[in-house]
Amino acid sequence: METETALVAAYQLDGKGGGTLLSVRQLREAWIDPERPLWMHLDFRHEDVHTYLEEIAGLDEAPIEALLEEDTRPRVAKFRNGAVSTLRGINLNPGAAPEDLISLRIWSAPNRLITLRRRPLKSVGDVRERIDDGSGALSISDLLAWLTEALVDKVGDVAHQLDDRLGELEEDQLSDREIDPDDLSRLRRSLITLRRFMGPQRDCLDQIAHGPSWYDEDTKVSIRESANQLSRYVEDFHAMQERALILQEQLFSEHNERLNQRMYMLAIVTTVFLPLSFLTGLLGINVGGIPGANSPYGFVVFLAITALVGGWVMWLLKRKHWW
Repeated sequence: METETALVAAYQLDGKGGGTLLSVRQLREAWIDPERPLWMHLDFRHEDVHTYLEEIAGLDEAPIEALLEEDTRPRVAKFRNGAVSTLRGINLNPGAAPEDLISLRIWSAPNRLITLRRRPLKSVGDVRERIDDGSGALSISDLLAWLTEALVDKVGDVAHQLDDRLGELEEDQLSDREIDPDDLSRLRRSLITLRRFMGPQRDCLDQIAHGPSWYDEDTKVSIRESANQLSRYVEDFHAMQERALILQEQLFSEHNERLNQRMYMLAIVTTVFLPLSFLTGLLGINVGGIPGANSPYGFVVFLAITALVGGWVMWLLKRKHWW
């Protein structure tokens, strides 16, 4: 359900894996205390997003501009009181293509985490569910590790789906079953987009893993592991791109071979009928002296001649191993 405000959800973590869902008033009161571990999740399509970032969170102009940039790529930027990270998540909304990635902007500071999105992101929803049932993050830095792990897990799910689909196309090609070129083109586009964004995102996670001092060691290890996992997925995307390219080249080669075979058969037929066309054209001219014009056996003789000429041409082509 669409909210009428930028605030999607706000939590105060209890340090045991759970958290309390806060109202706007409770969020304002809690944010004053720097010792409370708070997570604020916003939808930046709403105009009142500045109210939460400026008035409640008290962010400076520079990090706010970084968080609200229209077009972003995965990156990490450090500021005086925290760091801005921009990551991409898989779009699992109904009717959406997985490669239509969703941007997740993150502000991290001691005991504070602010996330912003334009469209619902399943990875964030999973993290919220874990907090709601009491089996989620223990701290804000741990929450950041959970978010990155959830994002990478969804990339892994899509990687396995694309690999399975590519394997089916390869099996169809080996079994001489018809392959729709559009399916292969869509698969290649997905791989190109995912590799384009997940490569830089892997580098971002590496930077986050070597992040500020308020990240505990367990968080850094977890984010580093997520970066390694994402690196393997990027390598898988590269390998699948190569396989898809080979498959497309094979399809193109088979198409050309079939076309060449058809053109070759047409050339054989043309060669056989070329002398016959010459004979019919020669005897069809409207002048006097055409042999057999007044003979009742002229047509039969002409048929015999064309049969002999046609047979001789086919024998000659066969002897020359043209067919």
